Amino acid sequence: MGIPSTLGFLALVTTLTVTCFKQYRSIKNRNFRSYGAALWTFILFISYNTYYYPLDVDPVAVYYWFFAGVLLKIPVLDKQ
Repeated sequence: MGIPSTLGFLALVTTLTVTCFKQYRSIKNRNFRSYGAALWTFILFISYNTYYYPLDVDPVAVYYWFFAGVLLKIPVLDKQ
């Protein structure tokens, strides 16, 4: 796999982290925004931590992708 796979993975998690940050900053409701900040911090920490690989470590991977999806849907809840 090597360097191309590592760069591809870093591009994937960087894109996800930046997208989640933009979604979190677009939230107007203070309660949802605090939840978004906590979820984004979790995503940021897990994305670049080499011990908890978000594609392989089983419970962390499930929570990582679940919380990423929740964070991307919070602006929809905020608009309702």
